[in-house]
Order: sequence, then structure tokens, then C-alpha cells
Amino acid sequence: MPAQPRPLERGVARPSDAAPVLSGRPLVGDPSLVPRFGHDVWNLGVAGFAANRYASEFLIDFMSLDHPVRREAARKFLFWRLNTPPVRGPLPSISTVASEWWNLRCFFRFLDTEQGGLRLDAVTHPTLDAYLAHCRNEGLLTSGLRQRLQVIPRLHLAAHALTTDALVVNPWNGRPLTRVIGAGPTRKRENKTPRIPPKVIGPLVQAALFYVRTAARDIINARAELAELEASVENMHGLSLNRLEHYLNGLAHDGRGVPVVDEFGRQARLAGSPAYTYIMRKSGAGRRVAGGVYDERIDQALERLGPEPGGMDTPISLRPQTGRPWRGRFSPAAVPHEELLLRTACYILIAYLSGMRDSEVKELRDGCHFTEPSADGVVVRHKVRSQLVKGGRGEAENWVVIEPVADAIGVLEQLPHREALFCRPVIRDRYSTVSANRMNENLNKFRAHCTHIGFPVPDVDGEPWNLTTRQFRRTVAWHIAHRPYGTVAGMIQYKHLSVAMFEGYAGTSASGFRAEVAAEEALARLADVVERYEDFKAGVRSSAPGGARTDNEFARVQEELQDFAGRVVDERRLHAMLKASAHTLHIGTLNDCYYQPETALCRNSSGDDSPMLNNCRPDRCANSTITTRHRPGWEAARGESERALAFVGLSDLQRTALQQHLNALNKVMEGIDHAND
Repeated sequence: MPAQPRPLERGVARPSDAAPVLSGRPLVGDPSLVPRFGHDVWNLGVAGFAANRYASEFLIDFMSLDHPVRREAARKFLFWRLNTPPVRGPLPSISTVASEWWNLRCFFRFLDTEQGGLRLDAVTHPTLDAYLAHCRNEGLLTSGLRQRLQVIPRLHLAAHALTTDALVVNPWNGRPLTRVIGAGPTRKRENKTPRIPPKVIGPLVQAALFYVRTAARDIINARAELAELEASVENMHGLSLNRLEHYLNGLAHDGRGVPVVDEFGRQARLAGSPAYTYIMRKSGAGRRVAGGVYDERIDQALERLGPEPGGMDTPISLRPQTGRPWRGRFSPAAVPHEELLLRTACYILIAYLSGMRDSEVKELRDGCHFTEPSADGVVVRHKVRSQLVKGGRGEAENWVVIEPVADAIGVLEQLPHREALFCRPVIRDRYSTVSANRMNENLNKFRAHCTHIGFPVPDVDGEPWNLTTRQFRRTVAWHIAHRPYGTVAGMIQYKHLSVAMFEGYAGTSASGFRAEVAAEEALARLADVVERYEDFKAGVRSSAPGGARTDNEFARVQEELQDFAGRVVDERRLHAMLKASAHTLHIGTLNDCYYQPETALCRNSSGDDSPMLNNCRPDRCANSTITTRHRPGWEAARGESERALAFVGLSDLQRTALQQHLNALNKVMEGIDHAND
């Protein structure tokens, strides 16, 4: 077992027990709750800015370590991490330090159970190699393995601050962990977060819109009815058969049944069931099942009137598609269930239609939505105020959003909550925050529920699509980059989304959303260039003034790679050679533009080095290439010109201009045919 703490000669002064461990950090909690160095438990949540994390994740309980030497080393290491800026960059975030606490305990557990309680200052390179093998045996993937091991080099860096026990040996002689693990050098790759397929996101957003714009009123009214019933029960004393009979007669008068079966399928034909309890309370006859004559009267009414699922009085709105109620009557058990679905629907709209990260959505609070006129005073912009939590900075920022996001926030403000709009009931804390994992569960429950409300979400490759919070931001960035004029649901257009997101905070470098869209656009352009290159290999040639230049470039790439039939080329090398062309490619209906400012006919006098697509001259510009892909667009233009020429009331000048335009269109189409003869 580890010996009692003893000072190292080269150590620094130990902080006093009263020293605050979060000095200089912005706080979200009561400053009086800031933990002190000597406390056995540090609650770092007072400076935690991730509302999508459980409060317990920010608790550091040093008493979970059995031995004083371990507790003292852990206390000093975490204090050093929280208060010592690295050589580059800001202090580590609270979430990062909380994660390191877990990884530190894993290392200490290994030293205690596998190495006989070895002290840090006795750790050797073979010890570290044994720990690496131990972690591999746990089945950790490369990323998890690297995260688990990162605490060890940091322990060595903090050696001067650990006055009782320190890691003296330089782990793996200072080699990068990527080489120690064997993962090789890291490269910046395409975001691996899967994109939600269009056939999934379409009905999912439609269902979310339905819940926010139609179902929300009913759910909120049902919550109010249930709250009123709960309040009335508190003042209910004794039993009243007259009230029960009056209630049952009222059901008969209104043509309703007796609430004995709810939509969850729970039978209530026997006394003592939840439904019988509800009938007693709803009628005012008593707080609980009474038995005897009360049960007899309920049974008689049941035989006469039949059962009614739910039993609550809240009216149910009609589904616009069918003109019928979107669900049966609410039961008390259904209200919290529907509230959970409604919160999830709000999350889907906010996360997908704003581009906010999960942690930023979870930071939304009462009064976060506001409106401002645009710069010209013509358009009213919806904005939301939250906090940028990436990197643990907790900086207040604004996002420009569209109306459905504002609608979702308005609904959340009417649901039970404390200050944060997203919460989940837990024991002793009715309005705790929703973790990312729990929200993932809720998202998939909502996806499965879509079928029951008329918006079925199809399977992907034979399996239900597994939704996660990270997918929404990735998906909307991809769709804006690849389908800027596409429509996601109803009248919501991706082009509209991109304008809103880029106008305000979501377009700034701090958010990173514009950079994500730019990265997706670059990938999309590269895919387009590769597709054009494959057309070239298949014999498709370009016309228009820039066609020869493009074909010559493709021919050079093909020759250098020897990319001919029967040979397999290195795909990464091919993409690298075509990347320069992808940087300047702009896809169009009538042509593709490989933009070069010095030869662009569309360039204006402002010196802007980007194409002005409204001024494009595809049949004349040296940057323009036209292939058989564009022929349908030119054929459609020719058809419109021919129909215009057939109009009897044209003047001679109009007819001459149209004929000249038609001749130019025919010339372009002849060029397409000639280039591919």
C-alpha cells in the first residue's frame, strides 16, 4: 500500500486549505459555493458551462481514493490543471478537468491493484508500458485510448507542483501519444458524424413542426387541467356518493364513456386500479378508491356507457391532413409522456434549424428569444441568446434563427421548467438538465413515435436510423452546402436557413458553423470535379471557351496517374491533384464555371474575387465549360424562345432580338454535339 505523504525536495509550496480552486474563472453558480483546496469534495459545477451534462459529472470526491498519498497527489494535480495556463491556449475547461479526474483514478487503480500500490515517483517505463497494455485489454478504441493516457504526460508536467508524490519519469521519453499507441500521425479528415438521410430528416422535421404548432396547445392545456385536479385533491376530505353519481350522469349526458382504459393499454375493470382512483378524484367523490357501493356504481356506468380511453376533458385538436383528432383523450399518465415528446420536438427544430451545438441548445433560458429589425428596417429578425460553451468559455452570444425555432422556444417556456428550458424530472430535483445520452434516447423515441401521428420515418438499410444530438448540426451544414435551394419540410428552405444562420452569430468564427458549411462545400465541389473527371475518362468533352482548358487539365491528371482501363489509381492522390480545380468550381444549370478573376466576364469593378452569377455569360466566358450534362437546360431555354417567337403581337425589334437569342442557343447546342462526336 502507498506510504504516507512525504515532501519532495524540489517541490513548491502547498496551497492553503482555504485557497479557492477556481480563481479567476467565470461562475454560473453561487460564488460562496466555490470549493476550497482542503475540501474533500470539489463541486466544479459552479463554473461548468455545459448544461447537457449531469451535475454529478462535475463532482470531484477525493475520499473515493482509499489512500492519503493518492488523495494528496490528485488534489494538487487537479489544482495545478485548473489554475496553470498551458504554453499555448486558454486554461482547460471544467469538463476537461472533470474527465481527467476519471482517467487519473483509472491510473491510480492500476497502480494499486496491478502494481502493489506503487508510488508515482517509483513508476518506470515498463510500468507505463504495462498500463498501456492494460488499457488495450479493456477494448478501448484509438480515440478512447489516447484520452485515457493523456493524463500521464500531464502528471509529469505537474511534477514540480506535486510536493508529496510526483511522476518523475518522462512518459515514453516524450514521444507523442499517437506514436505510442501506434495510430500514426493524425490528419484532418472529413467529419465522421453521420448525416441524417433526407428521407429521415424530412418526416422528422414535419412531425416536430406538427407537435410544436398543433399538439403543443393540447398538451399544455392537459397539463393545466391535471395541475388543477391535483390542487383540488389537496382540499378533498371524506367521501361523497352524490358527487360520483353527478359525474357519471354528466358523462352519459355528454355521450362519453367511463375512463377505465388509457392509451397505454392498462385495464381498469377491477376496483383499486389507477383509473378508478382517477374517477374518484375527478368526480370529487374522494381521494382514493373507496370500494363497496362506489365500485358498484362505477361498474354499472361502465356497462351502460362503455369505456373511454384517457378520460380527461381537454379537447383534442384536429390533424390538418385528416380532419380527425390527432390522438384520443389524455389520461394523467399520458401528460408527462406527451410533454417529453413535445420537448424532443422542440429540440429537433432548434438544433436542426439553428445550427447550434447540443450544449448551446441546453443553455437556452427564459426570455432568450427576442426580435430585432434588419439593418434596412424592412424585415424583423428572430434571435436567441445563449452561451457558447465550446472550450468551456461560457461566452454569451446571439443566434439569428427562423420562425419555427422561435415557436419552439415559446412552447418550451410554457412547459414546466426552472430557468433552463430543457430539463427532465429526477428524484429531489424536478427540473434537472437533460444529458446528451438521455436526449439521444428521447430523439429515437420520437422517431419511433412519428408513425403513430402520421409522419412515418422509413428505415435505412433495413434498420431504424439511430439519431444523436451531434447529427443535426452536421446534417444542416451538409444540406446547405449541397442543396442550398432544397426544401426540408413545407416552406422551410435551406437557402432561407443559410441566410439566417450566416447573418448573425452563427456565421461568426466563434460558432464555427460557417466554417463547417465551407468544409462541406469544399467536399461537395471536390466530388463534382471527380464526377466531371470520370465523365472525361468516359469520353465526354467540354465545349464553350473554357472547355479546352478543362479537358487539357483532366488529360494531364490522367496521364500523370496513368489512369487508364485496367489500372487502379490511388484515390487520395487523385483527389489531391483535382483539389485545386475544386477550389474554383461553381456548378450551374447551363454551365460549370472554373472561376479565374483575370478572365471572368462577370467580374465587376469592385475587385471582388468571386463570380457574379447573375452576370454570367456561359457561351462567351473563358471560365465556362459546357458538357452534355447541361444540354437539358439549354433545350429548355430554346423551347421558351421558340414559344415566345410564336406570339403574334411581337414587334419587329422584339422578334429580331429573340431570333438572335435563339441562334445563340442553337450554336451552343451544336458546340455540345460537336465536342462529343
